[in-house]
Amino acid sequence: MKIYDYRQELIDLLNNTSADPASLTQTLRSLTTIIHVLNHYAEAPVSPAVSGQPRQPKPRFHQHQVHPANQPLPENSKRQLKSLLTGPATDTQEENQRPAVSQAQTAAAPQEITPEERLAADNRYIVHRKLSGAEINHHYYSETLLHRLPFAVNDGDIVEVDPQQRVRGLPTIRCVTGDQLPDYQPEKVTVIEYAELKPVPGSDVLQISSTLKKNSLLDQAPENTIVVDPFKYPGRNLKAGMVIDYAYYDRGNGLRDAADGAIRWIHEKSDYDTTKQPVKPKQVKKVAHPRHDYEKKLDYDLKQRTVLVITGVRDKVQGLKPVITKHHGVFHGLDASAEEKVSSSTLKREIRNTDIVVVCIDAIHHRISQLANHHAKRYEKPLAIANVTSNTGVERAIGRALNGDPAYAAASEKMD
Repeated sequence: MKIYDYRQELIDLLNNTSADPASLTQTLRSLTTIIHVLNHYAEAPVSPAVSGQPRQPKPRFHQHQVHPANQPLPENSKRQLKSLLTGPATDTQEENQRPAVSQAQTAAAPQEITPEERLAADNRYIVHRKLSGAEINHHYYSETLLHRLPFAVNDGDIVEVDPQQRVRGLPTIRCVTGDQLPDYQPEKVTVIEYAELKPVPGSDVLQISSTLKKNSLLDQAPENTIVVDPFKYPGRNLKAGMVIDYAYYDRGNGLRDAADGAIRWIHEKSDYDTTKQPVKPKQVKKVAHPRHDYEKKLDYDLKQRTVLVITGVRDKVQGLKPVITKHHGVFHGLDASAEEKVSSSTLKREIRNTDIVVVCIDAIHHRISQLANHHAKRYEKPLAIANVTSNTGVERAIGRALNGDPAYAAASEKMD
């Protein structure tokens, strides 16, 4: 039987072992396997004689063997092989206990906690902005998800996420905190905003050479252009006349860096259309007795419509129910005293299932009023603002919402 000579592979294994724990562990397993094999063949009994002739054992090693296969390995040889794995053997009990004490001390030594780990304990993570989208806690958030947020998310920001609330399988981004990592140095990303795609004569590609804001690299000289290949963006149906945001990693090389960029966002026409005439403000007729006239408007009938009252004064929530019931409506209150417990998805669900929204702004966070206004516009729900959490303030706010008046009360209608 021909035995393969593996000594060179063993030398290569030791030469390629690095100092990291994973490499040392793998080499330890390989050497342990070799020792088991050597011990197995060294301790194997010799075959009995057949027909009175002693059977010669087959050689266990090929050509370059250093020890006869039919003899057990000397004890010192075994000790030397094992010392490669466990260190030099010692006879005293005190020396045998030293590695255990060292390991216990190593295990008990406190490990340094990084700033990222401290933030992650509170579900806060740093934003790594990409050319399109962002990476947050090893999850990729598309540009579409970031644009749906009621606040901007920039590179290096610390955001708080809600693992329980998910959008497209990703934890919901609740807010941008004021925390910063002083050692974080993001790669500079420059965004060319509101650039119009233009055709290139005699070619299928497009180009951008100017912006609507006139504040980018393209606007510095007429010859500054960036080619955009539509085949690089399948499914977007790029056409001349579209207005886009174009991002690239700015390493100080100007147009050479911009040539390796990518489209970050395609704007809707309503975002940049300047041909629309501005909406003229509604002319409000002044009345001789505004308070008396307003009191007449309080005589309205809600006709069993649901009114959602958002307030931060917890002990007054149930006290507002008789106001809605008096006008034949259905009261529904949302306690917003704890800002961290009111997420965007919660507001969206509550507003979607109601008919009229009243926000009492005297004891709630500004973010909640912004989100309520955002979702009310999205679902076309009448919204009015009450400056204080009181029966009269809520009653007047409902009247403004029913009549299509401004969300905020006029000066003559404000409560003292």
